Amino acid sequence: MRLTRLYLAGFKSFAAPTEILLPAERVAIVGPNGCGKSNLIDAIRWVLGESSAKQLRGQSLDDVIFAGSGQRPAASQAVVELSFDNSARRLSGPFGAYDQIVICRSLGRDGQSRYSINQTRVRRRDVVDLFLGTGVGARSYSVIEQGQINRVVDAKPEDLRAYLEETAGISLYRERRRETESRIQQTQDNLSRLSDIADELGRQKTQLERQARTAERYRELQKKRRRQVVEQAAVQVVLTERANAALDAEWQTAQAHMTTVAERMAQVELRCAQEDEARTSAQSDLQQVQARQYQLGAEQAQLQGRLGELAARIESAEQQRQDDLAQRTRLEAACTRLQAELSRLAEERRTLESQRQQAAEQRAKAQAELRAADTHLNEMRAEWARSHDDLARPQQDLAAAKAEHAALLRQLQRLETERASVTSRDFTEPMAASIQQIQDAETRMGALEQSHSAGEVVLAEQQTVLAELSDRAAAMQKEAQTLRQNADALQAERRGLERALAAHQTSKDDAPRAERLIQRLAKAHADAWWGHALGAGIEAACVDDLDALMVAWRADQIPATGWWVAPDSQRSEPKSDLEQKRSPSDALAPWLRDWQHTRHPAPSLNEALAQRHTLPSGHCFVLADGWQVGRHWIGRGGSDQAAVRLAQQTRLAELQQAGTEAETTAEQAQIEYQRIQNQLAQQRKQVERLVAEQHQFEQQRQRLHWSLEDLRRKYQQLKQQQADRAANVARMEAEHKQLSADRGQLEDTIRRLEQIVAQARSARDAFNARQQTAEQTVQVLRRQAGEAGQALQQLERTVDRNQHQFEQAQQSLARDEAQMVQIDQRLAQFADRLDGLITQQSERQAEFTALSARQHEIAQAEKAALALVHEHTQAVQTAGVERHETQVALEKARAAVQALELQRAQLAVREDHAGEALTLALDQWRDDQQSLDAEAIKRLADIPNIAEAQAAELSTLEQQIARLGAVNLTAIEAFAEAEARKSELDGQIEDVQAALDQLQEAIRTLDKQTRAQFRSVFDAVNARIGPLFVQLFGGGEARLELSGADDLDAGVLLFAKPPGKKVTQLSLLSGGERALTAVALIFALFELNPAPFCILDEVDAPLDEANVGRFCAMVSAMSDRVQFLFVTHNKTTMASASALVGVTMREAGVSRIVSVDVDRAVQLLES
Repeated sequence: MRLTRLYLAGFKSFAAPTEILLPAERVAIVGPNGCGKSNLIDAIRWVLGESSAKQLRGQSLDDVIFAGSGQRPAASQAVVELSFDNSARRLSGPFGAYDQIVICRSLGRDGQSRYSINQTRVRRRDVVDLFLGTGVGARSYSVIEQGQINRVVDAKPEDLRAYLEETAGISLYRERRRETESRIQQTQDNLSRLSDIADELGRQKTQLERQARTAERYRELQKKRRRQVVEQAAVQVVLTERANAALDAEWQTAQAHMTTVAERMAQVELRCAQEDEARTSAQSDLQQVQARQYQLGAEQAQLQGRLGELAARIESAEQQRQDDLAQRTRLEAACTRLQAELSRLAEERRTLESQRQQAAEQRAKAQAELRAADTHLNEMRAEWARSHDDLARPQQDLAAAKAEHAALLRQLQRLETERASVTSRDFTEPMAASIQQIQDAETRMGALEQSHSAGEVVLAEQQTVLAELSDRAAAMQKEAQTLRQNADALQAERRGLERALAAHQTSKDDAPRAERLIQRLAKAHADAWWGHALGAGIEAACVDDLDALMVAWRADQIPATGWWVAPDSQRSEPKSDLEQKRSPSDALAPWLRDWQHTRHPAPSLNEALAQRHTLPSGHCFVLADGWQVGRHWIGRGGSDQAAVRLAQQTRLAELQQAGTEAETTAEQAQIEYQRIQNQLAQQRKQVERLVAEQHQFEQQRQRLHWSLEDLRRKYQQLKQQQADRAANVARMEAEHKQLSADRGQLEDTIRRLEQIVAQARSARDAFNARQQTAEQTVQVLRRQAGEAGQALQQLERTVDRNQHQFEQAQQSLARDEAQMVQIDQRLAQFADRLDGLITQQSERQAEFTALSARQHEIAQAEKAALALVHEHTQAVQTAGVERHETQVALEKARAAVQALELQRAQLAVREDHAGEALTLALDQWRDDQQSLDAEAIKRLADIPNIAEAQAAELSTLEQQIARLGAVNLTAIEAFAEAEARKSELDGQIEDVQAALDQLQEAIRTLDKQTRAQFRSVFDAVNARIGPLFVQLFGGGEARLELSGADDLDAGVLLFAKPPGKKVTQLSLLSGGERALTAVALIFALFELNPAPFCILDEVDAPLDEANVGRFCAMVSAMSDRVQFLFVTHNKTTMASASALVGVTMREAGVSRIVSVDVDRAVQLLES
């Protein structure tokens, strides 16, 4: 993949649409400072998703839009496009199948960024994800902006690790891990929410179960209440109809009296209306007169305003006419003064013209003399230059000969010194020492390799054990959680059963005894019949006499089914007050003992009741229709709730035992989980120690490897130096002989050149004297010509100033004359206008006098109208008194009728309500399949105080219903729904927990892959950075180390030592050394994972020529795999580029592009 095109429009200083083609592998961006080169780098980073304005050298993102210049308006948006050649299919994802990929980003003044890939609208994240793992990104190591090369060296361990992760492609894993952690958090929130809902449903189930037991008792009481309500409503309807008939007669009498009073009231109203109409007519006449009077007053006030306005306008016009007259006088005086000034300036101009002609003639004469003198002086200077050249050539030859002679002497001395040094140096001992050091280093290297291999085996085994312990710990934790949930569910169910049983206990004192008896009988008799019978006994009601109870049952005054208990009727001795007041549980005690014996059959209920006293204690008669009769009790159809409570007691015992077992199991699981956690912590410490030891072994092995390479390189250097010594000695002998012969020839040449130089110097001194005389003459003439020119210029300036004053005076005179004409015209207009205003003033004054006379006439008419209104007002008041008296009588009659009507309405409402209540009650009562006898209702209505008696009976039933509390009639259906919902939630909780386990397993898999891949890349980069560092520095060492033992989170540390230096901190390196160190690291990353392109902004700025050459050589060697774009001012770097992109700024604030293909240009020149 390669970057082929960059397009900009409205981005920073690139106002016009600009297209840059990048056909070569090495493209240099050149241009003066401040012309916009770095803006190209910012454009690439911006389109790749950079969102920080600070990283783009701005205050806000709007700063990337062209802000305008002196000749261009501001742009409305910024657009940048990058085109990539993806024919190698290096990119993956939905756009990886395209050969050409075009990424575009635009930003408008609204602040919204828009991204697209191949003209498809995408998000910023889609652009970032497209290049994950390729090394390309807004802040990746492939884009090194200006000044960032030093920040690479000073980077924190975490930031340096990010470069290696991008190289290893781990950034994609990091992104997936963050997404997985987010899903885990959401899943845990869902699990917590579902658990809360399940707990709430469990509590609701317990409440609904208790409410369902109360519903049946509530229905029975409601059935009685509905019958009572029907009877009460029917009686109320009969009583209301009777009261309504009596009230109708009384209402008709009151209605006749009210009619009589209303007729008299109508007559009085007619007379009042006539008098009021007459008064209204008089008032209307009065209002018309007053309206005319008000209108005349308004017109009079309006005329007074107009008169005042006309007087003010007349005064203003007169004042303006006086101002114009005074201004005309001033202008006449100014015109006279300007005409005199024009005459004076014309005379002065004629004098100046004569003086300027004389000065021009003098200047022309001086300039002719100066040109002749300059010609003569130039001829002498040419002759002097020829003589100087004749002298300079021998001098140069003499100096060159002396320099060559001195160089020969120095070369001879150097050869003598080198020959002595080479002859005396011996390489035998250093070479032997180097061979011994190499052998020792190889021995230590082998020992370290064996230790490292053994440590890796142990580490792998320990990591396997650690993984197994982690899985066991997770399984134990899940099992303990399941046991705790089961125990909580059992506890909740047990508490619900205890509350259900507690609601049906007969009394607080007998509860323990009854519970023990129930448990004992439940263990002895598992049959459901015993549960029904025993439960029915618990629900039995106490009565005084069983015979009276049967009479009430036959009259349908008690329920058809139930259980009743009577005290022992055979006891003849009197009962004390304490015995009479004993609780129902005391009566139940003998009955409970009876259930330990068998039952006896009976043919009929009457016979069983007659013979019940002959039964032994604890025996009873059982009938075929379900009746059971004992000595002190009778019952039919035991309640199903009794069996339920017996099952609840059995279930309660089971739950208590299961809860104890669950708690014991949970405690054992917790102890086992804690033991595994301790073992897991010890195993992790051991693994961390082994990892640290392996890391130390790796560092020692790396240092020994570097030492061994240095020793081998030094040994080869010694061998090469020994071989070169013999060749150097032979070469030096030949050079010494040649230099000695050349020395004699140079000494003869030096003597001959010294004689020639002496002769040339004598001729030059004579010529210098004549040249000085000619130069003095030229200076005098030049000064005279200059003075004449200055005088002429002064006269010309004076003439121009006179001309300017003359023109200004003419313009002022014309302007004043025009103003005088305008003033004369205004004065004529003011005279006509003033005459018109005076005429209008006379007319308005006459109108004002006429209005005053009309106003006096209207005032007399107003007095007559007021007198007539007063007369009719008194007549209206007299009629009003009579109407008031009649009105009072009518109101009394109406009040009486209304009172009766109100009573009738109230009675009708009561009758409607009674009817509606009866209808509603009958509708509800028919559900019970019963009927109502109308004659019986009428007989009940004849009973005195029947309503109070019915209300008391209904109140008693309502109190019994109220004692039941709030009853949920839909409790059974709601309980079934809650149970189904609880089962559904339990299944959802299991599904969510399974999903959570899968996500956690995915996290562990990603961490394992990340560790392995990062370690592999770290070792590979560490192996490459050393040779690259040596290649750039000519020696030294560089390496990477981890700041921690965990490969997943440990930072990366960079260590570098240039040759001959012992540096402990990278901050102590020079600027050039820091730049080369960063280049070594970046190129090591590129060798391992070559990014499609690399952008370097003035990376070579701190480097000298030698280091720039090595840098360019490395770039050229790597350009076959990576495309390089570099901003530079260095000529060597420019020369290494295959194409040049020039950035210029001919127009202030606007950058332009000039591209040159260097390889193509060379081919054209050669052809």
